[in-house]
Amino acid sequence: MSFMKKHLKTLTIALGCSAGAFYLGWQSPTLMGDVFEPQQVAQPTPRFYPLERFIISVPGKDYQHYVLLELALKSSSANAKHQLAEADPLVRNSLMKMFAGKQVDELNKPKNLEQLQQEAKDLLTNVLSANKFAVKIDDVLFTRLVIQ
Repeated sequence: MSFMKKHLKTLTIALGCSAGAFYLGWQSPTLMGDVFEPQQVAQPTPRFYPLERFIISVPGKDYQHYVLLELALKSSSANAKHQLAEADPLVRNSLMKMFAGKQVDELNKPKNLEQLQQEAKDLLTNVLSANKFAVKIDDVLFTRLVIQ
């Protein structure tokens, strides 16, 4: 008889432990809070980095024209301010070459503005990457474009 009591006691303890483990596993999200909930990753806030104005000479049909260009770079990279400050001469040189290669007629059409902004973004993305600057340009915004 004592043999049966001993096994019954062991069986009761084993069943109790199993039930407790099952309950804790089943109720763990409720008991422990949002530890098991997927965490939302905060999206970095985009920032704007204005560049100093450019004055660029562009060819026209009869004579040279001058373009005054002010723009800002939009980036959500954490290190953008530092990286863009270091890359400023490279950025300015690349943009000056791009605009100096344009005809005044290309720049004077308002419908070409978005295309020029996209071209500048692609150019800067490639130039920064090729020169090992770890900054992502989200957008290039022309804040002033005056052609004379």
